[in-house]
Amino acid sequence: MKVTALNLAWALSRAAKVRRFHAGLADPEAVQGRWLTRFLRDNAQTAYGRAHRYAAVTSVRQFRSQVPVTNYEALAPWITRIEDGEREVLTREPVLVLERTSGSVAGPKHVPYTAGLLADFGEATGPWLDDLSRAFPSLLTARQYWSLSPVAREPEVTRGGVRIGLEDDTEYFDGATRFAMKRLFAVDGAVAKSRDLESWRAKTLEQLVAAEDLGFISVWNPSFLTLLMDALLHAWPTFAATLPPKRVAAIEARVKRAGAFVGEAVWPKLRVISCWTDAWAAQALPGLRRYFPTTPFEGKGLLATEGVVSFPLWAQRAPVAAVTSHFLEFESLEDGLVSGVHELRKGATYAPLLTTRGGFARYRLADVVRCVGFYGRAPLLQFEGRLDRGSDLRGEKLNAAFVEAAVRAVLVEHPATFALVAPELGEPPRYVVYVEGAKQPGHLAADLEQRLCETLHYRYARDLGQLGPLQAQVVERGEARFLVEQQRRGVRLGDIKPSGFDPRPGWGNVFASGS
Repeated sequence: MKVTALNLAWALSRAAKVRRFHAGLADPEAVQGRWLTRFLRDNAQTAYGRAHRYAAVTSVRQFRSQVPVTNYEALAPWITRIEDGEREVLTREPVLVLERTSGSVAGPKHVPYTAGLLADFGEATGPWLDDLSRAFPSLLTARQYWSLSPVAREPEVTRGGVRIGLEDDTEYFDGATRFAMKRLFAVDGAVAKSRDLESWRAKTLEQLVAAEDLGFISVWNPSFLTLLMDALLHAWPTFAATLPPKRVAAIEARVKRAGAFVGEAVWPKLRVISCWTDAWAAQALPGLRRYFPTTPFEGKGLLATEGVVSFPLWAQRAPVAAVTSHFLEFESLEDGLVSGVHELRKGATYAPLLTTRGGFARYRLADVVRCVGFYGRAPLLQFEGRLDRGSDLRGEKLNAAFVEAAVRAVLVEHPATFALVAPELGEPPRYVVYVEGAKQPGHLAADLEQRLCETLHYRYARDLGQLGPLQAQVVERGEARFLVEQQRRGVRLGDIKPSGFDPRPGWGNVFASGS
């Protein structure tokens, strides 16, 4: 089947999702109410539904008063029952797989995935991809690259026989979409089964450079693609030898016209790159822009392992709330009040609460979003950062959102290609900013220390001598070593989130190593 026909068939398969979403923009309150009613009815006789009296709930107000806001730690005993093979714990639907979160700090977590939850991811990805193809019609004649990183783990099942981990990102989509995607991919999905990083990189690049009709790239972390391009540039003669001489000549002619080795020279039909662009991820965009100086970037929105909060639309200034995917609530970071998706205030910041067909009810994500406007009656949500990944060595109470905002502000005056703040144990302990590319790292550290001291708890710990002064440590190949270390800790390479703060000590040894 030709690329154009596949893309058209795929577009038709998502038409119903697109219609539902655009109809929901006119009255998100009604759409959300119907979603919640169906969820409560379907799951009233589950163990969790009986414990929280789902069958008695008749309104959103009653749902909020009767069902508590929760987090993973509170749900862990219920998930253990699922791991042991028990059925109908959180959902009447059977659990297909337990997807593992990145486990960036607190260790891995298992999120139950049902057919209904996967379908509800599609309620967001369908309108997103439809909007993208309308903004860039030539995508209908192009192939695609979706982040396929080495799995970094052996296949696993729980003691109760439940599979752990999706095989690849296409499992988020329905059957028709998966059929189209796998035939439109520029890189064979089998590449992701590689457990050797160098082999994976070589196979990925060999297939990518062969795809002259590549039109769309979707990755998570911008640095993931930057490092791929670094490797391609470094070994270009090797990869060029696998191509027809006519194609090599055309690429090198375009490189000469551009005055640099750029992605547009390798893939002249490339139209858009989808990746994280908000909060700390923005710091990685200049590095990616060096390789793709003219290709537009589109941000991802807020899609978590547990569910989807928002997705991008090309003409909108920020991602729009996924009003047809889950039941969405938003807890104000100013006064703690909880609002429905139709009640958000422009300019206010919130932590999202998700109720999903995976069985999580009123689950608090440790993410911060700001309402920056509306599309129809649905809010546009700008991702601001994370509330978790806190560090409290001596009562300083630092969290990732605050530290990363402070680092971003300091980098305006002291540009750097890499910066990561992490604790260093000792007596007294201190924080270190591992930095690469800064002209005056000592001044950068001094200015960052001043910003951290704007918080009462950090300043108090410093004044008492409980914390030593923040110091700068110059590193080499910082981003590459950060990604390799995260992968060593079990995170899939393509899933590693951009970060300027990590509360785990020991990064000095990582950056000092010769790897």
